[in-house]
This record gives sequence, structure tokens and C-alpha cells, in this order.
Amino acid sequence: MTHATIPQSNRELNVLINFSQKIIRTLDLQQVLQVISDGMSELLEIETAAIYLLENDKELLLGATTPPLPPGMPNELLRASLEDHPNIKTVIKGRKSKVIADTSNAKLTKAEKNIVEIRRLRSLLFLPFVQEEDVLGVLILGTCNKSRKYTKHEVSLGQTIANQFSVAILNSKLHDDLKKHKENLEMLVQEKTNDLNAAIEELKATNDELFYKNEIINNQNIELKATLQHLKETQSHLLQSEKMASLGILTAGVAHEINNPLNFIMGAYIGLEKQFSNYNIDDQNVFVLLNSIKTGVERISTIVSSLNHFSQSNTCNNEQCHINSILDNCLIILSNQISEGVIIHREYAENPIPIKGNMANLHHAFLNILSNSLQAIEQKGIITIKTLINSTKNRLIIEISDTGKGISKENIGKVTEPFFTTKDPGKGIGLGLSITYKIIKDHQGILEFDSVIDKGTSVRVELPAN
Repeated sequence: MTHATIPQSNRELNVLINFSQKIIRTLDLQQVLQVISDGMSELLEIETAAIYLLENDKELLLGATTPPLPPGMPNELLRASLEDHPNIKTVIKGRKSKVIADTSNAKLTKAEKNIVEIRRLRSLLFLPFVQEEDVLGVLILGTCNKSRKYTKHEVSLGQTIANQFSVAILNSKLHDDLKKHKENLEMLVQEKTNDLNAAIEELKATNDELFYKNEIINNQNIELKATLQHLKETQSHLLQSEKMASLGILTAGVAHEINNPLNFIMGAYIGLEKQFSNYNIDDQNVFVLLNSIKTGVERISTIVSSLNHFSQSNTCNNEQCHINSILDNCLIILSNQISEGVIIHREYAENPIPIKGNMANLHHAFLNILSNSLQAIEQKGIITIKTLINSTKNRLIIEISDTGKGISKENIGKVTEPFFTTKDPGKGIGLGLSITYKIIKDHQGILEFDSVIDKGTSVRVELPAN
């Protein structure tokens, strides 16, 4: 909140606290939208409200109304074309509020007139839900039968709160998407597991039948064993994907639970700063404490943002990815594993190097590499991270080297094999670098290792530059 949009009465503050607490208690998108619609109507003392979410570039979805919609309405009746509602389109494109003082004098489309007549609307206030660079939808507040003037404070307060609660809407949408993805993934894993079990049983039966036959059948047995190993690896990768989906749902919940209290802490910080300014308090100790609050909030926001990048569920390799940012996010996630004796040297390319890829998978790959480097350093050591561009070959090069215990020559060629590990029991099952190798290969990249016992390991990754 800015200074101009702090609630000016105990009633406003109590209403805001009341429906903010309701939002914190749920991740259900429909419940979040209904609480916002009802709460904003009560806050600004307006009879009716509606929330439209932007489904795509051309379509709107009616998410909630005050008074609430009757349950069980067909989905097609809740959808509307953005072109039929130019006032909503203007608010979304302009990313700022709009007031229609009297609908009887306003220029409206047929679709807009129908809504105005059905709900007997006179004065309308449009508030976009703005989240960083995106507009998620629009909140429309309206009076019935008689017109009303909206004060500058009401418009400013309403827009600020709409922007604040756009985080709750975004988190709820993400939670719904991840929940659906997890359910689909669980069904897929179950289907694949059933198929794999059936295939294994069939292969065992075939193996028993062919056991006593000639050399050709023995060769077939070798092929069957290789197939079984491949099936086992496939099942492990599917289970790993399910874990990542579950992590995404957990991250969405954590982000929701953390970001909303952070908003209130930041609001309290701004309010305190204003009070001290109003009373001309010039105590440097006070401002040191205030800055500590602000620094802590920003630090937590950075960690939550890094977790969100790591757990995104996009399966395509066409996202714009910035390797330097991905490496920094991985270091933030691993910060609790970086002991005081470990020094991190960053030698990044001067200009950001964008590539096309899958952001979540690249996070996963580099997190595995950096985690191995940290585990290789027992007490003290140095990890050096370099990024550079080979303009001749149009390749992006990432080098991660450590001064850890190293890998022997006989094992260096096996580190990307599934289930191979040199770690102590309980510290790894040998899938991390196998998954990393597959991710880099899927990005048309190269993964290379060089290591000397007791001196350290160097990992080199090459990816096509954009």
C-alpha cells in the first residue's frame, strides 16, 4: 500500500483484516474470488460486485458475484467475449481503474446493456487485478437504481487492495493447475505401472519358456534383461516426475501462506514509516529497525520466488531461460547446505545469455550438479561457476568446478549411469546425474566431466545459444 491508500477509518481496517484472514485460510480459487467480491463490496459499501478472470486474449470467465451466483450454473453461461465488453477491455489494456458515473448516459454495447438492465446498475467502478506484468482479471463494483460518486480515496484504496490480492488469485490458480496435473500424473503413473507389471510378468513367463533352448534363445534372454532394466529406469523417472509435481503443489501452498502475511508486514512497515514521518520522528535507531523489517521481507520473497521457478510444471522446451538467474536461484535453494568453509566464486558472462529451454528442468539439472559439488567438499573448499558464450559455434558454456575429493578414473565414465553412486548408503541412489544427463541431452546439449582424486571435479555443460 502507498501512503494515500492506507485505510482511513477503523471500519475500513476491520473489514480489510476480516476478509484478508478468510483468504489466508483457503487455496480454493472459487472461495478466494467470492471472499474478495464480498469483502470489497462491504469495504466500499456497494450493493453488487462481479469478478471476471481473463481466460485468454479473447475470453472472460465470470468467477464470482455479490450477491453470489446460484449454484450449478452451466459453464457456457459464465463465459463472455472480451470484444463484447469494451469497458473491461480498456481497463485490462490500460492496467488502471475506470469509473462510469451513470450508465444511463454511457455508451454501452448490447452485452453490457443486458447486464446493466438485469442487475439495475447505475454507477460502476472497474478495478483490474494487476500482478507484476500481467492482468489476471477485473473486479466490477456497482450501485443499483441510483448513481453514486466514488471518491479518490475509494478508487485508490480499491485498486491497491485489488493488486495485493491478485497474489492470492494467482496462487489459487496455480494450486488448481498443479492439483489437476498431479491427478493426471497419478493416473498416468498407475497406468504405466500396471502396464509395466503386466509386461514384467509376460517377460518372466517368456524367459521361463525359453530357458532350456538353444544359443539363439539365450541371446533373446539377454535382450529381455535389457528391456527389464529399461522398464525399471522408466518407472523411476515417472516416480521422479510425480515427486516434482508434488513439490510444485507444496511450493504453491508455501508461497500462498508466506506471501499474504508478507503483504501485511509490508503494509504495516509503510504505515509505521508514514506515522514516524507525520510526527517528525528522527530517531535513527527506529529507521534502522524499519529497514531491517523491509530487508527481511525482501529476502523471504526472493527465496519463495526461487522455489516457484524450480517447481514450474511446463513440459515444453520453448521458454526464454537466463542461465545466470537459474544458477543464482539454485544457490538460493541450496543456501542451507553451503557451510561457512565453502566459498562460491561467480564468474558470469557480462551480458545475460538467453536460451530456449525448459526452466524447471534446467533448474533441476544444475541443482543436481551444484549439490554434488557441495557434497564433495567435506569441510573447506571453493566452488567456481563460469558462464561464457562461444560466438563461433553459437554455444553457451557453463563450467562448475569444485575442490572436493574428486572421482576416480574408473568411475568418471559411470557417473551418468542410472543407479550408479559413490556416496555412502542413505545419501543418494544414483539417479541425480542420470536425470541431469537426460535433461541436457533433451536440450541438444553436451555434459562432460573431468576429475582428479583429492583435487576436485569440473563439470562442463554446452547448450545451444539463442
